[in-house]
Amino acid sequence: DPVFLNAPYSATVPEGSPEGSPIFEILVRDGDTGIPRPIELTIEGDRLEYFQLTQNQVSSDGVLSVTLATSKNIIDRENKEVLKEGGLYAFQVRAREVVDESGPVYGEETITSVTIVVTDIDDELPVFNRNSFTVPVPEDVGSDTPLPGLTLEVVDKDVSKNAEFSLSLEAVSPNSEGVFYVYPERALGKTPVIIRVKDPERLDYENEAARNFQFNVIAEALNGMKIKSEITVVVTDSNDNIPQFAEKSYEFNVAEDALAELPIGKIEAFDPDSGSYGEILYSIKGFGSEKFYVRPETGDISVASCGSENEIIPQGASCLDYEDRKSFSLTYTATDGGGQTTTTNLVIRIEDVNDNHPEFGLDEYRRVVREGDSVFEPALFIKATDADGPLQGGGKVFYTIKTINTDATVFQIDPMSGEITMTKPVRVEDTENGRYDLVIRATDQGKPDPLHGDVKVFIDVGSIRNQKPKFSQPRYDIAIRENAEAESDVIQVKADDPDGKNSDLRYHIHSGSKDNFVINPATGMITVAPDAVLSIEQNGELYEISVQVTDNGEPYQQTSGAQVTITVQDVNNKAPKFLQDSYTEYVLENEEKGHHVLTVTATDPDRNADLEYDIIEPIEARDKSGTKLENIAAYDFKAAFSIDPRNGKISISEKLSYSSAAVIILTLQVKDKNAEENIEDQVATTEATLYIKAFNADNPVFPPPWTPSDPTISVNISENIPPGEALFNLGAKDPLTGEQISNYQKLNTDSPLGDLIQISQYGEVISQQVLDYEQIREISFSVSAIAGSPGQERISEAHITLLLTDVNDNAPVFSQAGYSVELNEDVLPLTPVVTVQATDADTGDKGKISYSLQGEGINEFMIDET
Repeated sequence: DPVFLNAPYSATVPEGSPEGSPIFEILVRDGDTGIPRPIELTIEGDRLEYFQLTQNQVSSDGVLSVTLATSKNIIDRENKEVLKEGGLYAFQVRAREVVDESGPVYGEETITSVTIVVTDIDDELPVFNRNSFTVPVPEDVGSDTPLPGLTLEVVDKDVSKNAEFSLSLEAVSPNSEGVFYVYPERALGKTPVIIRVKDPERLDYENEAARNFQFNVIAEALNGMKIKSEITVVVTDSNDNIPQFAEKSYEFNVAEDALAELPIGKIEAFDPDSGSYGEILYSIKGFGSEKFYVRPETGDISVASCGSENEIIPQGASCLDYEDRKSFSLTYTATDGGGQTTTTNLVIRIEDVNDNHPEFGLDEYRRVVREGDSVFEPALFIKATDADGPLQGGGKVFYTIKTINTDATVFQIDPMSGEITMTKPVRVEDTENGRYDLVIRATDQGKPDPLHGDVKVFIDVGSIRNQKPKFSQPRYDIAIRENAEAESDVIQVKADDPDGKNSDLRYHIHSGSKDNFVINPATGMITVAPDAVLSIEQNGELYEISVQVTDNGEPYQQTSGAQVTITVQDVNNKAPKFLQDSYTEYVLENEEKGHHVLTVTATDPDRNADLEYDIIEPIEARDKSGTKLENIAAYDFKAAFSIDPRNGKISISEKLSYSSAAVIILTLQVKDKNAEENIEDQVATTEATLYIKAFNADNPVFPPPWTPSDPTISVNISENIPPGEALFNLGAKDPLTGEQISNYQKLNTDSPLGDLIQISQYGEVISQQVLDYEQIREISFSVSAIAGSPGQERISEAHITLLLTDVNDNAPVFSQAGYSVELNEDVLPLTPVVTVQATDADTGDKGKISYSLQGEGINEFMIDET
C-alpha cells in the first residue's frame, strides 16, 4: 500500500488566504520493494473546495512530494459549516498506485485525514437589524430611562476580538446633541442596543423645538469601518405641568347684603399641557366656602344662595353677615385633566352695610322711686348696642326721649351715655296712674340712612309707706377653720322691715360666695355649702359676700344689701413635697467628713408647717462594676452620709471609698411635725443618687469652675455660629506634664440634642448644624479627657451644658401684608384709625418692637410707638 511519510496532517490557516497559498507538503511512496509504481494523490471530502494539490515532484528514490494549497474558493470562517465545527475543517487525501497510466488502472490505495484550523480575521462589518426606527417617548420620562419599544440589535459575525465594535450616537438634528446616550459603548458579536435618556428636561412637548429628535446609532469595527441606524424620537404629551396661577393670593370685596348670583371676581390658571391635560376645573374649600360659588369651567366666583352649598338660586338671599364674619380666607384649587392640582389663597372681605338696628339690653326698664325724689339711686342707665362695624358708625348710638305720658318736663337723657336723670322732683299727680311711661330711642350712625330702636321705660312713683328693709348692721365679719364641715353654721344676718312683717323677708346671696357658702332664705343663716372646697390654695382665704334681703311690699318689693366678710383660717392638713422627683450629685472619695454634698428642699402649702428631713431605708449601694452590695460588714455605706433635719443639707459622715461603693442611693424623707390632720400621710420621699468619684491627683484637669467633686461646666454660646466652626475649647491639661490633652471621648447621652455636638481630638466643641435660639435653648452632653498610654489611662469626666444666647436675627413680621381703612373727611383729630400688629421671634429686648410711620401723609397721622 502507499505510505504517507509525514502524516498526520494538520495546519492553521487564516480565513481569506489568497489562492495558491501553500499550507504544508505531503510526502508519499509505494510501500512495495523493488521497482516502485507511480502514486496519484487526490483530495476527498473537501465539500467547499477550499484546497488544491500543486507542485508534484518525484525523488530518485520514488518519493512523491505534493503541496497542499488554497484554491480559488476563498476560505470563510463565517461559513455555516465551518462555524458549526468551531472553525475546524476536515477532509482526506487519497494515495493510489497507478498500475496502468493509459487506463488509468489503479492498484492499492491509502487514505489519510487532514485537519485545518481556520482562524478568524476581521472581515465582517457589524449589521443592524433595521436601518431606522421611530420611537414615541412621553415627555415626563425619567433620567436614564431606556427608549420604550426600541428593539435595536447589532451583529458582527466575526469571532473573538475580531467581533468587537464600538457604539456611539451621531446627532442628525441639532437639538438631539447630549439628550440621549447609548449602552453599551463597546460590544462583541450579537448585542442588543439600548438608548437611554440623558437629559429629560430637554424633552418638552409644549416646546415645538423639543418635540422631535433625530440621531444615528454608529457601530464602528476595529478596522474603522462604520455602519449606522437612524433613530427618530417623537415626544408625546404628558401631564407634566401643573396649573399655575398668576398671583400667590387674590382678594375680593363684596357687600354683606349682596344677593345670590352677584359676581365677585374671576381667577384663572394656566396649564401648557395639551388636550385634556390642559383643561382646568376650579373649586374652593375652607371654612365658609359654602357661602360662595365658583363655576368649575371658567373660574367665575359669585355669591351662593343661603342654605344651598356652592349653588346659586337666582336673586336668592345670601348668608353673608359682616357682623358674623368680616372676611373669609379660602383655598382656591385648580385641577387639570390629569389630576394635577395647585392652590392659591383667596381672601374675600365682607363690606359692612348698615343692616343692624340698635338693640337694648332689656325688653323694658322699670324703676320705683319715692315721691319727691330728685335723683335715681342707683343711677338709671339705658344701654343699647349696634352690631355694625366701624364704617357704619362703629357701634356708637345716640339716645333721645321719643315720648312721655306727661306734659311736665321731669326727665332728661344723656345722648351719649344713656343715663336718665330728673330735672325736678317726681310727683304722683304728674300722671293719671302715678307712673311715668317713657319711650327711649337709640339711633346709630350708619350710612346712608341711620337706623334706630325703641324701648319702654316705666318709672313708678311710690308712697313713703313702702320702705326698704334694713339690716341690723351694714357689715358682718367672721372667721372659720379651713376644715369646717359641710352644712355647718357660719353666721346669721338679720334685717327689719319698717312697714311689714320680718317673717316675710327673704334673704339671698348676690355674689362673692365662690359656691362655697349658702344662705337660708327665711332665717338669713349662712352655712358651708354641701360640696364646698375651702382650700386656701384653691380659693384663697377671704370671701367678700354680698347679701341682699327683699320685703313683700306693695305695690313693689324693696331690697337692701349688706356685706359679709368670711376669713378662712389655715389647717395643717396637707402633705409636704420635694422640689425634685430625684437628685443626683458627684462627690470625690477623698472629701473630708462634714463636707457638704447636696441640699434637698421640700415645700408645704400649710402656713405653719415645720418640716423635718431624714435618711430612711432602703439605702442601696453598688460597686464600680455595678454589682449591688448586700451587706455592710466590709464597708458601712449606710453610714456614709447624714442629713441636717432642719434644712435638708446632706454631708459626708464617714470616709468614702470608690473601690468599696461607687454609687450610693439614699432614700430621703420629709415630714411635717405640725400636722393636725392625716398625720401619717403628711410625709414625702425622694431618692438621692450619689456617685463616688475615684480620686487621682494625676487625672486630667478641666478649666474652672470644673472640679473633680463638681465636674460640671456651663458655657454661654451665641446662636447662628456656622456648623463646623469651634464653639469653644475644653482645654483640659495633664497635671503631670502640663500639656494640653489631645485625646477626648464624647460619652453616650440620652438627649437627642447631644448628638448635634462633636468633639475634636484636641478638645474643640463643634456643632453639626446651625443652632437657633428660637428652637434650642440649651444642650447637655458629657465628655472624658484621657491622658497616659494605653493600659495606663488616666481619665476625668466633665458634664457640659451649652446655654444659647439670643442674637437679633429675626426681623419683625406684620400680621397682615397690608391694611386698608376708609375715613370720613370730617373725622376728628385723635380718632383711632386702625391697629397694626407685628411679632418678632427674638426674645427679650431684641424682640421688642417700636412702630413708626413713613411715606406720604405721615404728617396727617400718628402712631403709638409701643
